[in-house]
Amino acid sequence: MDRDNTIVCKETLQYFGAMLPSLSHEAKNMLAIINENAGLMNDFILMAQKGKTLNLDRLSSLSATIRKQVVRLNTLITDVRQAADGIDNKTQDICLVHHARQVSELLSKKAAMRSIQFDVHAMEEPILIHTRPVLLLHIMWVCLDYAMHVGEQGRCIGLTVEKRAENAVVLMSGIDKLIPDSITAIMPDEQRNTVLSALNAELLIDGNKKTLLLKIRNHHA
Repeated sequence: MDRDNTIVCKETLQYFGAMLPSLSHEAKNMLAIINENAGLMNDFILMAQKGKTLNLDRLSSLSATIRKQVVRLNTLITDVRQAADGIDNKTQDICLVHHARQVSELLSKKAAMRSIQFDVHAMEEPILIHTRPVLLLHIMWVCLDYAMHVGEQGRCIGLTVEKRAENAVVLMSGIDKLIPDSITAIMPDEQRNTVLSALNAELLIDGNKKTLLLKIRNHHA
């Protein structure tokens, strides 16, 4: 049990180590957009002080852009706080769809460098599960990171979140060159088995459909 706990702690730290640079980049992008639009608004104020007519539609558009980035940044901060709350790996009630979107957004910069896009599909109703959120984010992260590097550039990788009987499922499709050994390449056997056991989950490969399937048992109704 002590070894399992050591592995879980190590994998948790690895997730934070991989995630924080991406999160920092996203936050800087948002702040840069806010700063740019605030500067443009200041230009309009200077023009008005010189007696020029204000373009109210343009001013409204700048304001809307700033508000949008503030909302995005607030969501990002909330996600970080929730991840920090889960660093002790206690189980929590979470929305699986939200976490799938969160991982895809944090990986978006790395994906863009390979001209890869993520396409998230989900049922309209929330899919709630009781799990260890940071470990769940970590296993999805390493799966998607692997998916980006084992195929052609310019692809679309799909994430489909759905319910199947008593299971919650995340399907990751559009992954080229999937073979049985891909599971070990994603994460070494001991670490992977320990993480999946802690999540009460399975990670399966369908090479013909170029799909990884993460199945989490006993989700909430």
